[in-house]
Amino acid sequence: MPYLLSTLSRMSKKAKFSLREKISKKWESIREHHLTILTTVFVISIGMMLVTLIFVFTETYNDLSPERNALIWICGISGLLIAILLWPEFFYLRGRYNFLREFMRINSPSELRKDLAEAQEAGEILGRRYYIRLQEFLLEKDIKIKKRKFK
Repeated sequence: MPYLLSTLSRMSKKAKFSLREKISKKWESIREHHLTILTTVFVISIGMMLVTLIFVFTETYNDLSPERNALIWICGISGLLIAILLWPEFFYLRGRYNFLREFMRINSPSELRKDLAEAQEAGEILGRRYYIRLQEFLLEKDIKIKKRKFK
């Protein structure tokens, strides 16, 4: 019996690890869309919190059934938790995107070369389409960069 339990325990650990591994690989395969996905989910979670705040401040909870009250409270609390969890990654990616956008507004080649390494890093973090857009911009300005391989 102990052998069976230890075997089942190992199998469940492998299943959990493989599920986590599959999710991680899938998330990395859609790297180009991380900013879009995180922005969408973050805005929805903020909306969920706002609905709950409006619900509380307008005092409509007296007019609704207990099930709807519970649903609105669950919506607000889950929106808050999601926003807290996504907040650091969302603002980090948004900062990289804003830097890259500002970098591509610069016209001076010397200033472009000064911030080139950081722009390349931002392009890599945001994904292939942003990196390609950066390369095209730099080719227009006659600045050559080393090609990097993506994972």
